[in-house]
Amino acid sequence: MSAVSYAEPQETTSFGSLIGTVAQRVWGEPNKRLSKPGEMRWGNQGARIVYSNTGAFKDTEADQSGGTLELLRHAYGLDKAEAVAWLVREGLIPDRARAHAIKLHPGQRIVATFLFTDATGKVLYRKHRIQPGRGDRSKEFAYDHPDGAGGWRWGRGDNQVPYRLKDLANAPKDAAIYMAEGEAKADRLASWGLIATSSKDWRGYDFSGYVKGRSVIILPDNDNTGAKLADKVKADVERAEGRPVIVHLPRLPDKGDVLNWDGDAAELTALVDAAPIATSDEIRTKPDVALLPVVDASEFAGKTVPDREWGLEGWEPWRSMVFVTGMGATGKSLLTQQRMTCSAAGLPFLGVPVRQGVSLYITCEDPIDEMHRRQESINKALGITWRDLRGKLLLVSLKGMLNKELCTFDAEGRMSTTERWASLKATIAATGATHVTLDNVAHFFTGNENIRNQVAAFAGLVDGLAEEINGVVILIGHPNKAGDEFSGSTAWENQVRSRIFLGLESTREGEVHDPAARVLTNSKPNYSERGKSVRFLWHNWAFVRHEDVPEDAMREHRAIAEAAYDNEVFLKCLAERDRQRRAVSDSSGPNYAPAVFEGLPHSQGIGKARLKRAMERLFVARRIEKGFLWRDSGKGRDVTGIREVDLGSPNATPNGPQTHSPDTPNQSPQTPPPTHLPPIGGNGAAHQVPAPSLQNEAKR
Repeated sequence: MSAVSYAEPQETTSFGSLIGTVAQRVWGEPNKRLSKPGEMRWGNQGARIVYSNTGAFKDTEADQSGGTLELLRHAYGLDKAEAVAWLVREGLIPDRARAHAIKLHPGQRIVATFLFTDATGKVLYRKHRIQPGRGDRSKEFAYDHPDGAGGWRWGRGDNQVPYRLKDLANAPKDAAIYMAEGEAKADRLASWGLIATSSKDWRGYDFSGYVKGRSVIILPDNDNTGAKLADKVKADVERAEGRPVIVHLPRLPDKGDVLNWDGDAAELTALVDAAPIATSDEIRTKPDVALLPVVDASEFAGKTVPDREWGLEGWEPWRSMVFVTGMGATGKSLLTQQRMTCSAAGLPFLGVPVRQGVSLYITCEDPIDEMHRRQESINKALGITWRDLRGKLLLVSLKGMLNKELCTFDAEGRMSTTERWASLKATIAATGATHVTLDNVAHFFTGNENIRNQVAAFAGLVDGLAEEINGVVILIGHPNKAGDEFSGSTAWENQVRSRIFLGLESTREGEVHDPAARVLTNSKPNYSERGKSVRFLWHNWAFVRHEDVPEDAMREHRAIAEAAYDNEVFLKCLAERDRQRRAVSDSSGPNYAPAVFEGLPHSQGIGKARLKRAMERLFVARRIEKGFLWRDSGKGRDVTGIREVDLGSPNATPNGPQTHSPDTPNQSPQTPPPTHLPPIGGNGAAHQVPAPSLQNEAKR
């Protein structure tokens, strides 16, 4: 494959001049060997690029590009406001703090401000009480939220939360929650040492988790509006499986509330103790409340406990969604295509038993030709033929198509399914697939991954599909750049019964000695042992267990892996000496590189002999050379020695690693999605095509 040329993206904000500094704080020091003036590169292959002239970046592996704020979104999952706040915290831009973002009309003033925070106490938005209100109203309310630059922007933003969320989230499970009609009243209750919140903006479904299983004491205002709101909140709490109690405070004046009540905390406690709590039977007898599918536990008596069912024994619960994530370029797509091949053929997957069934693998990132090449290698590794997969392994590529999303969300956060969702269900029904892979979540879920209820709704949709088809649905995702195993809201973690992570095998210090070695970890197993793992190798374009590699091939593999590791160690030592302005030589003497490097911590203790062999290999490969290093102005002479060769770009040499072109969607007009996706069975002979490179094959 010839080298791919990328156009430099342009920064469209005023932060372009900061991008080099930001990139170094996010990614560390750039790869000096691959960087050049105006273009800094990161990674062994230089896949992450910053163009200082245009103030933009490009990550060719992740197919991401943009300016400074987009880099922070890509690296840390920050939205625009959060990214600007990050720049403020890092001291890169000034703090433009201002009091509020509320437009006050003549004669109006803010008389009270209430802070809405997350569970850690970080302010998400504020609610201001304004007097007088417009028209004939005595008051009105308005919201603003941090703009990320030390100031405020009108509105609540995207993340609405209950008032005093920090208290709710950290309260003991057996503590009652008190709800009053307004924030000031909740503050009054909190001053008595009670867990309190406001019922005014309570969102029954979104906030249900905070009241599930708890006693909730509702204190209505003494008027018709207060009574109606109390009844509504009571119904919301019942639907959330909480235990609501409406307590009417005695001696309240008309339209009175807890703020002008003459009682105290002790009297309120006595009133609560005397109030009747709604029982489950009372809730069930209400004609307007739909009954849940209740099972009396006593019905289990005398029945045999059913065996737990698995798609992949101990790893993938049957009738569930499984979330697979992994580091970039570790081969998530190869892994899952091989996993689907095993379920189609009824073979163990890396030694783990798999339930056999029709398997459907749907990718949005690879063309069918790439899947064909990959499947050829998988078949050879598993010792199967195309005939073994007839009607059992079905492949679909949506690469380049528009409208891949399975659902959309409106301005109120309500989810609606799409034609693609209907097409997916019709395809599964037509093929009888019970193992389904969706590669990957970035294409199928186009909501905001940082909004918990959107993630939860989408995860519930896919999990329900697994239940409906009596099978397993594997969803592939990506980690974020902060080091977490998944990107976006923790709702991904909470909604799935199993999350599996693919990574490179490394030491405790994070050193990777063998770039072909992988480890698959069961990071979240609800129904099995946590943290169990499977170790294996990338070998001949497929994944195999160590014990399945012939001994002679294994010896050769170890030698190649050791040589590659030693080469990188030598280059790290050379870079450190270069940083110190201390030259080394390939000739024996006090500056002999292998001898000097042997004493550096960067050498990892591999010894002089291995460092010498690495030096010779690097000379042969033209990765290092002898030449001018710098001018010693003190001694008035040029300093020469070993230096790393500037390769310019990952594709500068004929045998250098190849860069896979990004998936650029076809922008031509598209016809509506067909009723059925176009499945392609793994039952044809392979075309004679060049073997794909490791970088291309394991690009995800």
